[in-house]
Amino acid sequence: MIFFRAFRHLLPTGRAWRVTVDKTLRRFFEALGDFAEDPRLFVDGVWRDIFPGSTRALSEWENQWGLPKVGLNEAQRRDRLDGAWKAQGGQDPRYIQDTLRAAGFDVYVYEWWVPGTEPDIGTPSCATARNPLLYLRRDSTGRPILVECGELFAECGEPSAEAGNSLSPSGYPLVNRVSPTDRGFVTLAGEPFMACGELEAEAGDFDGFVVGEKNYVIPGDRSKWAYFLYIGGSTFGGLAVVDPKRREEFEELCLKICPLQMWIGIIVSYN
Repeated sequence: MIFFRAFRHLLPTGRAWRVTVDKTLRRFFEALGDFAEDPRLFVDGVWRDIFPGSTRALSEWENQWGLPKVGLNEAQRRDRLDGAWKAQGGQDPRYIQDTLRAAGFDVYVYEWWVPGTEPDIGTPSCATARNPLLYLRRDSTGRPILVECGELFAECGEPSAEAGNSLSPSGYPLVNRVSPTDRGFVTLAGEPFMACGELEAEAGDFDGFVVGEKNYVIPGDRSKWAYFLYIGGSTFGGLAVVDPKRREEFEELCLKICPLQMWIGIIVSYN
């Protein structure tokens, strides 16, 4: 009826142009208005396509924002797209936390220092940095395995028997997603099937390689611990849970929105 009303206002003034009930002229313009309704609906649909909650091109927008298809339902996919759409930039902890949570990850962000150790205003000192060795796995420390209280072989005065340490902290450092390659199957001189002049028998030649993520070693220098931030559960040190199918997406988002000078302590369980 929108277009019919528009046509009626465009008609000349006079009895002959009145579109009263059951008049042939009225039926003509009603039919013409119905025909014009399709383009209006099409244009309205295009307008709604720019909103995450109503777009008909959800998959196309996910491709545009680099959001992988990981088995979420449609409502979750739209919420995730909405979160990506609203991310306007910023590197304070609240912004990082809100962005991660808007993307569907139930995680919390924590600063590098121990709460309550902040110096008074005007005092020339620094807050106490959290010790990443207490929360991030030992295979990333580059240091000997530390022990727990009550462990069979822990003795008083033992150098590595430090209070608060655990054999297997749950977190890991996220610094980059570099994937170095280890080459294998190198052709060696004297190999039974190697012939002189063979085209593929070249120095350093290889038949395959293994790809693995680079392992970053946590610095033992305490002055570097202020360059960590932590992402984990609702209580610091507690594990957050992330869908394993979304691990790559989660890590890439963390690296994208966190300050480049910071190492990220990820205290998360993927299950």
